[in-house]
Parts: sequence; structure tokens; C-alpha cells
Amino acid sequence: LTAEAFEPFGLILEPLQTPSFDLPTKSLHRFPWQCDAPVIVQILSFKQQPMKVGKIEKHMHVTESRMHIGGSPTVIVVARPTDDVPTPGDLRAFRIDGQGVMFKTGTWHAVDAYPLGQDPGLFLFLSDKDTQSELFDSPVAVPERSVLYDFAASGEDIQLV
Repeated sequence: LTAEAFEPFGLILEPLQTPSFDLPTKSLHRFPWQCDAPVIVQILSFKQQPMKVGKIEKHMHVTESRMHIGGSPTVIVVARPTDDVPTPGDLRAFRIDGQGVMFKTGTWHAVDAYPLGQDPGLFLFLSDKDTQSELFDSPVAVPERSVLYDFAASGEDIQLV
């Protein structure tokens, strides 16, 4: 995972070449994280599963972020922010091990992530309450803040190699 390779999809959360503030006892690195609703901080524990992309989604109101904080290195799958649903050929996979990513608004990403070892992949996860509520707390048939697409329901079998 490099900043250059991930740039079409977002930013890597790591110290910047030039800190936002360089103080005597610490350097501060700020990122342009955005949302238009209250922030929600969660820990995601991605469990072992087949390396198969079923559902993807994108969010319009938040620069969703994930920081790998433990467990097995984990593969995430993303596609560039577009109005159209990406094709399987548009999907890109990245191995995350102790790094974090911040998706650009509208970046398509697999709903699941894929641990490479026996332990779950643990992530600190930043999103917004309104987006998470319409997906999990009080699910709606057609979300207003996100777009979802189910490759599996469309008969497409996407295996990661």
C-alpha cells in the first residue's frame, strides 16, 4: 500500500512528509476528514471468510476511514468514485497491516474485508451516525446517503487471487 497507488481512492493515514504543526514535543498531522452528521467511532472486527467480493457500497456524505489496529493483515477492495457501478475489472485490492486509509467521498468499497491470517482483522472505523444508522441501526430499503450494489445477486462471482 503506497500513497501513489491509493491516491485515486483516498489517502493513507500515516505521518505526512511535512507535519501540519511541528511543536517541540510532538508533530501533528491533519487530514481533510469530512462528514455532515455526528461522528461515530467504532471498532470493526473482520472475520475469516472466502476471498470473494459480494457487495460494494459508496457513501456521499463522509470520508469514511479505517485504521488497522491489530489482528491479521487484511485485504480491502476499492474502486474509484464514479456515478456508475464499477465493473469487476475496476476493483483494486490493497493489503493493510498497521496502516489506515481515508476514502474519498463516493469511493466504492467492498462491504467486507478479508483477513489474511486466522485472527480477525481489527480496524478503528470512523464514519457518521446518519450513514451508519440507515445501513445498520434502522436499515432502509433504499439508502439516501449511500449507494449499494450486490455483485453476487447479479450473478457475478468475484474471487480475489
